[in-house]
Amino acid sequence: MQVGASFAWRQAYPGAHVGALLLDDVCNSPPAPALVAALASIERDLRSTFAAADRATLLAQPTLAAYQRHYRAFGQTYHVLRQVESVALKGRPLASPGGGLVSAMFGAELESGLLTAGHDADALAGDLLIDCAHEGDRFVGIGGTERTARPGDMLMRDGHGIISAVLDGPDERTRLGPSTRRALFVTYAPQGIKAAAVRTHLERLAELVRLTAPEASTGQLTIVPD
Repeated sequence: MQVGASFAWRQAYPGAHVGALLLDDVCNSPPAPALVAALASIERDLRSTFAAADRATLLAQPTLAAYQRHYRAFGQTYHVLRQVESVALKGRPLASPGGGLVSAMFGAELESGLLTAGHDADALAGDLLIDCAHEGDRFVGIGGTERTARPGDMLMRDGHGIISAVLDGPDERTRLGPSTRRALFVTYAPQGIKAAAVRTHLERLAELVRLTAPEASTGQLTIVPD
């Protein structure tokens, strides 16, 4: 699977990175007890780390601040920041709909703060291109809702169109589902987040996936640019 980047993306986002992790032989059954325990540990760690925090304190964290700068340029708030607030400051459980793949991805996101989208690799068409959204770019998002990408946002395309965008999330066509056996995880990292952090995050995500799918193997781990 080739992962490239357009000239427009490289010009618009100097210092940014995108990571792509392909896992083979996965299963998307409900989270196994070992994954449930790992997610509970992440939840406890978040609450311990940010016990006396507020939003300003969270935004002082370099990773969350880097994403917030990207979102603020489009008049939005980084949604993982809101999720961290929910778990760490409001005491809500770290929970996500779907099977073990989505749960592992969600846990890794909150642990590192790095935005990640999940896709069924067998639903992808051809090579992948990291790009910027163009005026009029549209795709069908999770749940079947048509999404209009914000011009200039970071996204990824395959041969059939947009598969995910930073602001609008993943598409319906390649979504993770009960029949997924090969999973692609894409991490979008704006300027200020190093390639090494993206790699560490994706390796941790693979560890969490294997708690429910121990046979899962890493088919590819690509960071652009590395």
